[in-house]
Amino acid sequence: MKKSALFILFCLTIPFVNAQTAYRMTLLSNWNNPNLNKVDSINIWNDLVGYYDSLTQKEYIIAGSTDSIYFFDITIPTQIKLLDVEYGSVKNVINRDYEIYQHYVYCVADQNRSSMQIFDLKYLPDSVHKVYEDSSLAINTHSIFIEAKSKRLYMYSNKYAFWVNGNSKESAMDIISLDNPEKPVFLAKLMVPNRANGEAAFRWVHEGHVRNDTGYLSCGTSGLYIYDLRDLNNQQIIGSIVNYPGSGYNHSSWLNKNGKYIMFTDENMNLPVKIFDISIIQAPRLESTFISNTWATPHNAYWYGDFAVVSHYQDGVFIWNIADTKKPFLAAYYDTYPQNAVNDYTKNFAGCWGVWPFLPSGNIIASDRTNGIFVLKADSGLLNTAEIKQNIKANIYPNPSNEIINIAIETNYDDAFKIQILNLQGQIVKELAPTFKSNYLYTENISDLKNGLYIIAIIGSKNILKQKFWKQ
Repeated sequence: MKKSALFILFCLTIPFVNAQTAYRMTLLSNWNNPNLNKVDSINIWNDLVGYYDSLTQKEYIIAGSTDSIYFFDITIPTQIKLLDVEYGSVKNVINRDYEIYQHYVYCVADQNRSSMQIFDLKYLPDSVHKVYEDSSLAINTHSIFIEAKSKRLYMYSNKYAFWVNGNSKESAMDIISLDNPEKPVFLAKLMVPNRANGEAAFRWVHEGHVRNDTGYLSCGTSGLYIYDLRDLNNQQIIGSIVNYPGSGYNHSSWLNKNGKYIMFTDENMNLPVKIFDISIIQAPRLESTFISNTWATPHNAYWYGDFAVVSHYQDGVFIWNIADTKKPFLAAYYDTYPQNAVNDYTKNFAGCWGVWPFLPSGNIIASDRTNGIFVLKADSGLLNTAEIKQNIKANIYPNPSNEIINIAIETNYDDAFKIQILNLQGQIVKELAPTFKSNYLYTENISDLKNGLYIIAIIGSKNILKQKFWKQ
């Protein structure tokens, strides 16, 4: 969809000027339209995700309101620029969720009769293009997660319009193939075990985190289950964390870089964030717990280098130093929801819903259910930005070329990289044979390509580098 005239929306935008409580974090910009439709009298916004276009080196936010999906340019972080608004398939939605894969964003909602939507982001900042909208995979989905390495989309807490995929109108979790990113295909349902009394161990997966086809699944009051999902016909539970101190509604989890530790939240008041050592996956061991204030509710927590970046509802965004997993301590915070008085948590689940710390700039983006979209920055030198410093460099020569090109690739970390040649429409015209882990020199004969401008894409599980070359 081409950019539309959004002047009315801009005119309705009111700067966020209330006094803020902050420690070692600075507000760069805030965007809100308080006249948008509210659910439960205060809730306008829900989740968000960041997107980085390595070709243009621009940063974006995709965020959800009760009725629509908003696309912002935050390349200049002090100036949030609204680019587009797309109807989110259904109105009056409290919960939406988003995942980025390549240059697409996948969008779901879990109220009313919804559908999955896929938008192509490669034309930003000029426009976004909806390339898929369908409810055959689910009419409601609470949340999603994409593991790029296996090209799988995980859909949590699915409801169907009809009795499908195993004679049921609901599924704890579905696994979807993204071999064709614009045409998701159902692969399998999660196999939920029964307890000794014959009851299912859990009904829903609320959210999940997947790495190397191992799923860390937050199952509400049933706890956290760890699945080996390599063979979808032979799914195996290989660990679980249940009946732990401070247990409640197990909400979501995130692994550290080496997978030795897991951090998760329970979406209940006065229940802290937990860190467990899972180096022996069959015998998880509690390392520590931490929370912003008594009666607060931690929501989403992300492991970022040596830090935990957490959305704490009424208390806003908190950053904890967890370099020593046994002794976390407060590093920074920013209160996005000053409407609550000190120790007043009577408006349950108000305030900061989503947070995302993985943009290359190091800026942190957050969504407050009432106060809108925030771009924040931790004080200089505060964060150990090990995640940001991972990078890929490439030298393509000769450029232009009429027959042979050499692609010299330099990385400072190991991953499963692959190389693709794309046309300017983003279509793959050639996928080069090898998959490599780190530094690599590849030579390719391109005499079969038509003359013109092409893009070399070097793709890892976290980073994508794109560079242009001429065939002449």
